[in-house]
Amino acid sequence: MKLLFTTVLFVLTLHFTFGQPPSFSKKTIAASRISQSIKIDGKLDELAWSSANFASDFVQNTPNPGKVANQRSEVWVLYDNTAMYVGARLLDASPDSILREMTERDNIGNTDWFAVVIDAYRDGNNGVGFGVTASGIQYDTKFSASAGSGGFGGVLYSGDESWDAVWDSEVNFTSDGWVVEMKIPYSAIRFPNVENQIWNVNFVREVRRKREISYWNEVNPNVAGYLNQSGTMEGISNVQSPVRLSATPYFSVYAENYFDKNGNPKSTWGRSINGGMDIKYGINDAFTLDATLIPDFGQVRSDNQVLNLSPFEVRFDENRQFFTEGTELFNKGGLFYSRRVGGRPLHYSDVYNDLADNEEVVDNPTESQLINATKVSGRTNSGLGIGVFNAISSKSEATVKNIETGAVRKVQTSPLTNYNITVLDQNLPHNSYVSLINTNVLRQGDDYEANVTGTRFLLRNKAQSYAFNGKAVLSQKYFPGFTDLGHSYFGEISKTSGKIQWALGYNVESYDYDPNDLGFIFSPNERSIQGEWRYNKNEPFGRYIEGHLTLNGFYGRLQKPNVFNDFGFGLDGWLLTKNRMAYGMFTYLEPVETYDYFEPRTSDYSRYYLFPTNRNIGGFLSTDYRKKLALDLNWNFRKFDEDGRYRFNLTIAPRFRASDRLSFYLEIGSYNWKNDVGYVTTRDNGQIIFGRRDNITVENVLNTTYIFSNKMSLSFRLRHYWAKAEYSHLYLLQENGKLNSTDFNDFSDDSFNAFTVDAVYRWRFAPGSDIFLVWKNNTENFSATKGEIQYSYQDGLQRLREFPQRNSFSVRVIYYLDYLNLKRN
Repeated sequence: MKLLFTTVLFVLTLHFTFGQPPSFSKKTIAASRISQSIKIDGKLDELAWSSANFASDFVQNTPNPGKVANQRSEVWVLYDNTAMYVGARLLDASPDSILREMTERDNIGNTDWFAVVIDAYRDGNNGVGFGVTASGIQYDTKFSASAGSGGFGGVLYSGDESWDAVWDSEVNFTSDGWVVEMKIPYSAIRFPNVENQIWNVNFVREVRRKREISYWNEVNPNVAGYLNQSGTMEGISNVQSPVRLSATPYFSVYAENYFDKNGNPKSTWGRSINGGMDIKYGINDAFTLDATLIPDFGQVRSDNQVLNLSPFEVRFDENRQFFTEGTELFNKGGLFYSRRVGGRPLHYSDVYNDLADNEEVVDNPTESQLINATKVSGRTNSGLGIGVFNAISSKSEATVKNIETGAVRKVQTSPLTNYNITVLDQNLPHNSYVSLINTNVLRQGDDYEANVTGTRFLLRNKAQSYAFNGKAVLSQKYFPGFTDLGHSYFGEISKTSGKIQWALGYNVESYDYDPNDLGFIFSPNERSIQGEWRYNKNEPFGRYIEGHLTLNGFYGRLQKPNVFNDFGFGLDGWLLTKNRMAYGMFTYLEPVETYDYFEPRTSDYSRYYLFPTNRNIGGFLSTDYRKKLALDLNWNFRKFDEDGRYRFNLTIAPRFRASDRLSFYLEIGSYNWKNDVGYVTTRDNGQIIFGRRDNITVENVLNTTYIFSNKMSLSFRLRHYWAKAEYSHLYLLQENGKLNSTDFNDFSDDSFNAFTVDAVYRWRFAPGSDIFLVWKNNTENFSATKGEIQYSYQDGLQRLREFPQRNSFSVRVIYYLDYLNLKRN
């Protein structure tokens, strides 16, 4: 291993020393200062527009990288003491054919669009983007060093698309194309405190019917990075970052119904009224404080609950806006999983384990109440990013009732808890960086406390063609009288530009590494080597626009004891045709028996299950989204070298655009694990019981959206999930990892049935201000008793109406108050 790293560092040094920068040059545009006012109406009829310099000569990123754009674009930039103004005249030889589907804010649909990308600190690692579609829908995002070079429409989702700034825009159609006019206040941009501003900028446009994305300054898909391929904007001078102070108070009203046809009473109603506030304050030109006081997340989209038979925790998406917006700095190093904050109480499950025979749990909150959360983040002129996050959740208690006497008692499930993150992130030359991250969890009382400290770095050579990235982390858990220490480190060298790219990495997670109090890891105790080789063809060939081929491999051992546990390798590739149909296939082989030390659920990893050799093959198909009806299809088939054991998964997802306002998206998933083998239980005598089971899952999700205008929308999401585990045989896990017969015959089947509805009406009645009307329905049933299990999807669907359900109806009003606007008024 030392020889491997010596070789890696030697090769890296050579390329960092002799690497040459890409051959493209940066374009330059000068912004013009104005004294007259600009009306944002999409007409560009003020004199200032016609007298300013403009940017043109856009270059394709796709489908023909490096070629001149087929439609001409002209962009002007003006500024005054309060804002930057962008005007774009987007010529089109067929203006009647411009696509203009309407979507919700921050979504790009089947429509033309235009955007400006700004990297005010010129570090290549941090930037913002402001875009407008042909239907007038705004979208904005923050970019980071992870953004690729595939075009704004693609890398939009590599950044922080949940970030919402308050800015103004209008579009207008003409006889020769369409026009975009933007006003971006300086309060939406962080920039250095210097007299003469020089920013990296780029302008990007998509002609959707041609799927042609072009940039003012060429963005080469074969060159790593995105912001580093921007042009330069000069001319802005003597402007100051304004007082950035805003408050967004909210008021919400809930009516909630719990219905149980077998209950007494069958239906109960509850109501609540909530209020709170989000505050945003610009401490100086670069640093911002965000705080949420008495937050209310009752309208957040329902989680996708599943039947989890694995030894690992389920990771849920974060849908709370405060924890998705402006958190890119805190996500450095992957040590922050925001669902821990205000998440499931620490001792939630202990309540059920400690019940007396005559007791039952009548109330056990699944989430801790968040009192407040604050984050301060920004970046100095020297490129040092600083972030501090702090949140406090209140004590949680469960209610336990004595069935015989009716007496009730309270059981604490989580103490008052403080969560803290501190991040230092230094930009380095060539779009590189090094970060230091610390997470800390303090709990009141006798419960343990946790601290995790880590560093993450990315070093690129001048040519952006090679990179070395890695991290090192120390986890500490403080119990009364002793401390648990764990560690993790990772290093990878990669070729990141060109048609041929590759990566080779080494990862270690110690036996007792545990960042899960504020982070997330499925399992520790790993020592692995992984590598991949990629061939990218980003320019047209034959009937294809682009194609990609990847070969990858993995070798894994436990960290303690140092024993082999996994090995496999695979090949995958995909193609995009000129009529915009994409398809691909993959295969992955595990040619030797592997050792699963996690499925037996032993805390000391002393037992393993001998996992059979197997082969996995799959593929996907995606048709042209420009059509009214499009289809996505994914499938895979995994065959094990055991009689009758296989896994076949199929997902079919049609999408139908009834009009530019109304769209439907249906996803149908069928997951069939036949004769699968897994853990069942551990007996009192220490015997570990495994079972052979049919694990079948069906999941259907329907999304419908109707857009009234660029400020008003109605969305509807329905999800039905059904899963069963039906056992045919039970076995004793032997010391050699194989299975043998057992006298254990307890009933072990189970099923899970979940139905949720999330319907949201949103009206943006003023800048940054919204009214939400929300209906949420939730029906769930987990069954592990004979006679109650739903063994078929049809049975699960029919019996939904028998289960208790919760309905929530709410109104939420959010009003944006900006200090500068109040001062002017």
